[in-house]
Amino acid sequence: MSQPSNLPFFRYAAKGLNVVRWIIMVFVYGLLCYALFAALSAVIPVSAEQVPAEEARPYELYLLKSGPHTDFLVKANTDVHDWRLDFPYSNNVNPDTSLQWLAIGWGDKNFYLNTPTWADLTVSTAVTAATGLGTAGIHASYYYGIPNDRPIIQLQLTRNQYMRLCSYISRSLIADADGKRIMLQPLLAGVNFDHDRYYDAHGRYSMIHTCNTWINNGLKASGQRACLWTGFAEGLFYQYGH
Repeated sequence: MSQPSNLPFFRYAAKGLNVVRWIIMVFVYGLLCYALFAALSAVIPVSAEQVPAEEARPYELYLLKSGPHTDFLVKANTDVHDWRLDFPYSNNVNPDTSLQWLAIGWGDKNFYLNTPTWADLTVSTAVTAATGLGTAGIHASYYYGIPNDRPIIQLQLTRNQYMRLCSYISRSLIADADGKRIMLQPLLAGVNFDHDRYYDAHGRYSMIHTCNTWINNGLKASGQRACLWTGFAEGLFYQYGH
């Protein structure tokens, strides 16, 4: 009696390998297209709005780069907006009221709360953030002065421009029934430091809308020079000659 042939098995196995190769090919081409789009759109400028030369620009603003992430660095309190009401000193581990500068950044909530260092980044956290499956948070960090240990860009805004920026940031924050900002509790020890906390925010982080995209959109909202689109900090700093 002849033995049953294993030929059908090998045919199915070959088809399976072809499907895997196709998936890998699509993934690689997708990454290449994303990288090309990101590079081109980041170098295409959106010009700053025209402001009369005699109009005062008294509101100091910085773009603060920390690795691949960018924050807005603003005065904790001005006559336009008091950020201390949104992010009370009392929420911090060290409620030092002498800190007069505030870095505000937007990002993936799960990443913020569960990744104290890059070494703690898990595959599930990375995939969730990249695909937009998670929700967002705001990281508010107080400083004594202007940091000099990382790349930084200074901007000067008019009153109207700064009002628009404050409105843009405020719209990203979620408030409770009493109008207070919702503070998030990290799940891992070491996420929070002495002078910073995380707050609930609107939106979803993804490869298309990153922390740097959020900054770029804020620059557009306040009439500043920006990228056509960028997912990376390098695009923002390229537009300002850094």
